[in-house]
Amino acid sequence: MNAEAGREAGATREPEAVFIVGVSRSGTTLMRSVLDSHPKLGVATENHYVGHLLDREGARHYFRRLGDPREDATVRAIVDLIWSGEFQRRSRLREISPYWRWLVRTVPRETFEANLLASDRTDRGIFTAVMRTYADVTGKRLIGEKTPAHLAYVETLLEWYPEARVIHMIRDPRAIYVSELRRRTERAVTVPYRQLVRIPFLFRTFLLHQVALTWAGALRRHRALARRYPDHYRLVRFEDLVSDPRATLQELVGFLGLDWDDALLDQKVVSKGSRRGERGFDAGAASRWQERIGTSARRWLKLLLGARLHEAGYLD
Repeated sequence: MNAEAGREAGATREPEAVFIVGVSRSGTTLMRSVLDSHPKLGVATENHYVGHLLDREGARHYFRRLGDPREDATVRAIVDLIWSGEFQRRSRLREISPYWRWLVRTVPRETFEANLLASDRTDRGIFTAVMRTYADVTGKRLIGEKTPAHLAYVETLLEWYPEARVIHMIRDPRAIYVSELRRRTERAVTVPYRQLVRIPFLFRTFLLHQVALTWAGALRRHRALARRYPDHYRLVRFEDLVSDPRATLQELVGFLGLDWDDALLDQKVVSKGSRRGERGFDAGAASRWQERIGTSARRWLKLLLGARLHEAGYLD
């Protein structure tokens, strides 16, 4: 489907905001890099503002504890919390969200504080200021962000931004397992991974069930969101993006109501593989997991997920 046909099939106006969500290791980072290449769209990195795997771990909940944001003193306290680094150290359950590191490293404190003070001081207003700060730094007119865990909060996002677009990335769960196994083995910094990694059998068993549960939950979310928000929500398979990027992105750009730009295809491979560092998309990332997954893990995921794999188009 070309961009014009994509526009006819869905909403045609430019988005109020663009949100990228999905299970971790599903290609949300790649999609963010692609869409952030568009000359009009600035897509901020992960901030977990609305919520994390636990609702209370969302940045907005930490900010609320400081008082009423309609008071200037509360806004300054929020900025103090971010710039001190204390906000990021308060949880053992989550890693540091990249956006806040980028913010402190890149944006003058006074600029961000002014943006918050100029907002309407609601949860939505502060989130808009968070995204707008990134878009302004990158010289983009439209705002967006990528936080995989915001998949659980799509209803909130579309309540706050009725003309937004939500892109849900999905990937073969067996590939996700292989990627998570490498990631958590190399960098087990949060609970419970830093304990489990010492017991390989339990570690692998935990990851298998975690991937199966989260992936099955994401598929259920897809069914519900596709029915409720047909003009504002799209599912994109990672495998389609890397195997046929032009066709996949032309359809997606039509859904977003944006003009096509070849900059979207000017990417650099960052995943660990033989093509790392090269320009373009790594089509091999769609199937490389088959060489790295163990027989027992492959069987277990097929047993746990069954017909769901076929529903999502993942056939043996």
